[in-house]
Amino acid sequence: MTTQIQHTKQVIKFNWPVVSGLLLMTAIPGIPAIFIFVLVLLGSDAVTGVSDMINGQYFATPAAILTHALAGALFFLTMPWQFSPRIRVRRPRLHKLGGRLAVTSGCVMAISGVWMHLMLTPDELGGRFLSLLIMSVAICSAFCVAIVHVTKGRIAQHKKWMMRAVAFALAAITPLFTGALLQLMFGAWEGIYDTLLAFHHNYDRLIAMAINLAVVEVIIWQQSPSYPKSLAVSK
Repeated sequence: MTTQIQHTKQVIKFNWPVVSGLLLMTAIPGIPAIFIFVLVLLGSDAVTGVSDMINGQYFATPAAILTHALAGALFFLTMPWQFSPRIRVRRPRLHKLGGRLAVTSGCVMAISGVWMHLMLTPDELGGRFLSLLIMSVAICSAFCVAIVHVTKGRIAQHKKWMMRAVAFALAAITPLFTGALLQLMFGAWEGIYDTLLAFHHNYDRLIAMAINLAVVEVIIWQQSPSYPKSLAVSK
Protein backbone atom coordinates (compact mmCIF):
# COMPACT_ATOMS: atom_id res chain seq x y z
CA MET A 1 0.00 0.00 0.00
CA THR A 2 2.84 2.41 0.90
CA THR A 3 4.58 1.72 -2.40
CA GLN A 4 1.35 2.37 -4.30
CA ILE A 5 0.85 5.72 -2.54
CA GLN A 6 4.44 6.74 -3.25
CA HIS A 7 4.02 5.80 -6.91
CA THR A 8 0.82 7.83 -7.10
CA LYS A 9 2.61 10.87 -5.69
CA GLN A 10 5.45 10.46 -8.19
CA VAL A 11 3.15 10.70 -11.21
CA ILE A 12 1.35 13.83 -9.98
CA LYS A 13 2.28 16.70 -12.25
CA PHE A 14 3.60 19.98 -10.96
CA ASN A 15 1.38 21.85 -13.43
CA TRP A 16 4.21 24.12 -14.56
CA PRO A 17 2.31 25.67 -17.52
CA VAL A 18 -0.34 27.14 -15.22
CA VAL A 19 2.04 28.03 -12.37
CA SER A 20 4.62 29.68 -14.63
CA GLY A 21 1.89 31.44 -16.63
CA LEU A 22 0.42 32.92 -13.46
CA LEU A 23 3.89 33.91 -12.25
CA LEU A 24 4.57 35.72 -15.52
CA MET A 25 1.21 37.50 -15.47
CA THR A 26 1.40 38.47 -11.83
CA ALA A 27 4.97 39.68 -12.21
CA ILE A 28 3.58 42.63 -14.22
CA PRO A 29 2.14 44.34 -11.11
CA GLY A 30 4.02 42.25 -8.53
CA ILE A 31 7.55 43.41 -9.31
CA PRO A 32 6.59 47.12 -9.53
CA ALA A 33 4.69 46.69 -6.24
CA ILE A 34 7.87 45.52 -4.51
CA PHE A 35 9.80 48.40 -6.10
CA ILE A 36 7.20 50.99 -5.01
CA PHE A 37 6.98 49.50 -1.51
CA VAL A 38 10.74 49.86 -0.98
CA LEU A 39 10.90 53.41 -2.34
CA VAL A 40 7.91 54.64 -0.32
CA LEU A 41 9.31 52.97 2.79
CA LEU A 42 12.66 54.71 2.29
CA GLY A 43 11.11 58.12 1.57
CA SER A 44 11.09 60.63 -1.27
CA ASP A 45 14.67 61.80 -0.77
CA ALA A 46 16.27 58.43 -0.04
CA VAL A 47 17.33 57.54 -3.58
CA THR A 48 18.08 60.60 -5.69
CA GLY A 49 16.64 60.32 -9.18
CA VAL A 50 15.02 56.96 -8.60
CA SER A 51 12.28 58.18 -6.26
CA ASP A 52 11.13 60.56 -9.00
CA MET A 53 10.12 57.55 -11.10
CA ILE A 54 6.95 56.95 -9.07
CA ASN A 55 3.94 59.15 -8.36
CA GLY A 56 4.89 61.86 -5.86
CA GLN A 57 1.48 61.48 -4.17
CA TYR A 58 2.56 58.04 -2.98
CA PHE A 59 4.82 59.67 -0.42
CA ALA A 60 1.97 61.86 0.82
CA THR A 61 -0.26 58.86 1.58
CA PRO A 62 2.25 56.14 2.49
CA ALA A 63 -0.07 53.97 4.62
CA ALA A 64 -2.46 53.14 1.76
CA ILE A 65 0.37 52.65 -0.74
CA LEU A 66 2.49 50.47 1.55
CA THR A 67 -0.48 48.31 2.50
CA HIS A 68 -1.58 47.79 -1.10
CA ALA A 69 1.93 47.22 -2.43
CA LEU A 70 2.92 44.75 0.30
CA ALA A 71 -0.35 42.83 0.02
CA GLY A 72 -0.09 42.76 -3.77
CA ALA A 73 3.50 41.55 -3.75
CA LEU A 74 2.70 38.83 -1.20
CA PHE A 75 -0.39 37.72 -3.14
CA PHE A 76 1.44 37.45 -6.44
CA LEU A 77 4.32 35.55 -4.83
CA THR A 78 2.09 32.98 -3.11
CA MET A 79 -1.00 32.57 -5.28
CA PRO A 80 0.47 30.82 -8.38
CA TRP A 81 1.88 27.94 -6.32
CA GLN A 82 -1.61 27.07 -5.08
CA PHE A 83 -2.34 25.62 -8.51
CA SER A 84 0.33 22.93 -8.29
CA PRO A 85 -1.20 19.48 -7.60
CA ARG A 86 2.22 18.15 -6.58
CA ILE A 87 2.66 20.75 -3.83
CA ARG A 88 -0.92 20.14 -2.74
CA VAL A 89 -0.27 16.40 -2.30
CA ARG A 90 3.38 16.25 -1.22
CA ARG A 91 3.45 19.42 0.86
CA PRO A 92 -0.07 19.82 2.28
CA ARG A 93 1.10 22.07 5.12
CA LEU A 94 2.93 24.33 2.70
CA HIS A 95 -0.16 24.40 0.47
CA LYS A 96 -2.39 25.38 3.40
CA LEU A 97 0.04 28.06 4.61
CA GLY A 98 0.42 29.45 1.11
CA GLY A 99 -3.34 29.42 0.68
CA ARG A 100 -3.90 31.36 3.87
CA LEU A 101 -1.31 33.92 2.84
CA ALA A 102 -2.75 34.19 -0.67
CA VAL A 103 -6.34 34.60 0.54
CA THR A 104 -5.45 37.09 3.28
CA SER A 105 -3.15 39.18 1.10
CA GLY A 106 -5.62 39.01 -1.79
CA CYS A 107 -8.44 40.43 0.33
CA VAL A 108 -6.18 43.10 1.85
CA MET A 109 -4.98 43.98 -1.65
CA ALA A 110 -8.56 44.36 -2.87
CA ILE A 111 -9.70 46.49 0.07
CA SER A 112 -6.56 48.63 0.14
CA GLY A 113 -7.00 49.26 -3.59
CA VAL A 114 -10.25 51.08 -2.80
CA TRP A 115 -8.53 52.88 0.09
CA MET A 116 -5.68 53.95 -2.18
CA HIS A 117 -8.10 55.29 -4.78
CA LEU A 118 -9.90 57.37 -2.14
CA MET A 119 -6.58 58.73 -0.86
CA LEU A 120 -5.06 59.59 -4.23
CA THR A 121 -8.13 60.57 -6.25
CA PRO A 122 -10.97 61.30 -3.78
CA ASP A 123 -12.90 63.35 -6.35
CA GLU A 124 -13.03 60.56 -8.96
CA LEU A 125 -16.04 58.53 -7.89
CA GLY A 126 -17.47 57.71 -11.30
CA GLY A 127 -17.36 54.58 -13.40
CA ARG A 128 -13.72 53.80 -12.70
CA PHE A 129 -14.23 53.86 -8.94
CA LEU A 130 -17.42 51.82 -9.28
CA SER A 131 -15.54 49.20 -11.32
CA LEU A 132 -12.80 49.06 -8.70
CA LEU A 133 -15.35 48.70 -5.92
CA ILE A 134 -17.20 45.88 -7.68
CA MET A 135 -13.93 44.07 -8.41
CA SER A 136 -12.78 44.37 -4.79
CA VAL A 137 -16.10 43.03 -3.46
CA ALA A 138 -16.00 40.18 -5.98
CA ILE A 139 -12.45 39.18 -4.96
CA CYS A 140 -13.23 39.13 -1.24
CA SER A 141 -16.59 37.39 -1.74
CA ALA A 142 -15.13 34.65 -3.93
CA PHE A 143 -12.33 33.99 -1.45
CA CYS A 144 -14.83 33.84 1.43
CA VAL A 145 -16.97 31.31 -0.45
CA ALA A 146 -13.83 29.26 -1.19
CA ILE A 147 -12.93 29.26 2.52
CA VAL A 148 -16.42 28.12 3.52
CA HIS A 149 -16.24 25.22 1.06
CA VAL A 150 -12.81 24.01 2.21
CA THR A 151 -13.77 24.17 5.91
CA LYS A 152 -16.71 21.89 5.11
CA GLY A 153 -14.55 19.48 3.14
CA ARG A 154 -15.98 20.38 -0.27
CA ILE A 155 -12.61 20.47 -2.03
CA ALA A 156 -13.95 20.49 -5.60
CA GLN A 157 -16.09 23.56 -4.91
CA HIS A 158 -13.19 25.16 -3.05
CA LYS A 159 -10.97 24.83 -6.13
CA LYS A 160 -13.62 26.34 -8.38
CA TRP A 161 -14.09 29.40 -6.18
CA MET A 162 -10.36 29.87 -5.77
CA MET A 163 -10.09 29.93 -9.55
CA ARG A 164 -12.90 32.49 -9.74
CA ALA A 165 -11.29 34.64 -7.05
CA VAL A 166 -8.00 34.65 -8.92
CA ALA A 167 -9.83 35.49 -12.15
CA PHE A 168 -11.31 38.55 -10.43
CA ALA A 169 -7.90 39.52 -9.01
CA LEU A 170 -6.25 39.24 -12.42
CA ALA A 171 -8.82 41.71 -13.74
CA ALA A 172 -6.32 44.36 -12.64
CA ILE A 173 -3.89 43.03 -15.26
CA THR A 174 -6.12 42.07 -18.18
CA PRO A 175 -6.83 45.75 -19.11
CA LEU A 176 -3.21 46.03 -20.23
CA PHE A 177 -3.98 43.50 -22.96
CA THR A 178 -7.48 44.75 -23.80
CA GLY A 179 -6.14 48.30 -24.01
CA ALA A 180 -3.39 47.22 -26.41
CA LEU A 181 -5.93 45.30 -28.50
CA LEU A 182 -8.19 48.33 -28.56
CA GLN A 183 -5.41 50.53 -29.89
CA LEU A 184 -4.39 47.93 -32.45
CA MET A 185 -7.93 47.57 -33.80
CA PHE A 186 -9.22 51.16 -33.61
CA GLY A 187 -6.13 53.34 -33.24
CA ALA A 188 -6.40 54.54 -36.84
CA TRP A 189 -9.90 56.00 -36.25
CA GLU A 190 -9.23 58.84 -33.83
CA GLY A 191 -12.84 59.74 -32.98
CA ILE A 192 -13.99 56.16 -32.44
CA TYR A 193 -10.80 55.28 -30.61
CA ASP A 194 -11.11 58.21 -28.18
CA THR A 195 -14.70 57.23 -27.32
CA LEU A 196 -13.82 53.57 -26.81
CA LEU A 197 -10.70 54.51 -24.84
CA ALA A 198 -12.73 56.66 -22.44
CA PHE A 199 -15.22 53.82 -21.92
CA HIS A 200 -12.38 51.35 -21.46
CA HIS A 201 -10.69 53.62 -18.93
CA ASN A 202 -13.83 53.76 -16.78
CA TYR A 203 -14.98 50.16 -17.07
CA ASP A 204 -11.84 48.20 -17.97
CA ARG A 205 -11.95 46.21 -14.73
CA LEU A 206 -15.54 45.09 -15.32
CA ILE A 207 -14.67 44.09 -18.89
CA ALA A 208 -11.64 42.19 -17.61
CA MET A 209 -13.67 40.43 -14.93
CA ALA A 210 -16.17 39.24 -17.54
CA ILE A 211 -13.38 37.97 -19.83
CA ASN A 212 -11.43 36.25 -17.05
CA LEU A 213 -14.53 34.67 -15.52
CA ALA A 214 -15.65 33.35 -18.91
CA VAL A 215 -12.25 31.69 -19.40
CA VAL A 216 -12.34 30.15 -15.92
CA GLU A 217 -15.89 28.84 -16.37
CA VAL A 218 -14.86 27.14 -19.61
CA ILE A 219 -11.90 25.51 -17.83
CA ILE A 220 -14.15 24.39 -14.96
CA TRP A 221 -16.64 22.94 -17.45
CA GLN A 222 -13.88 21.08 -19.30
CA GLN A 223 -12.66 19.58 -16.01
CA SER A 224 -16.14 18.47 -14.92
CA PRO A 225 -17.20 14.79 -15.19
CA SER A 226 -20.05 15.81 -17.51
CA TYR A 227 -17.63 17.21 -20.10
CA PRO A 228 -17.91 15.05 -23.27
CA LYS A 229 -14.92 12.70 -23.36
CA SER A 230 -15.01 12.69 -27.14
CA LEU A 231 -14.22 16.41 -27.16
CA ALA A 232 -11.40 15.94 -24.70
CA VAL A 233 -9.88 13.15 -26.82
CA SER A 234 -10.26 15.13 -30.06
CA LYS A 235 -8.13 17.92 -28.58
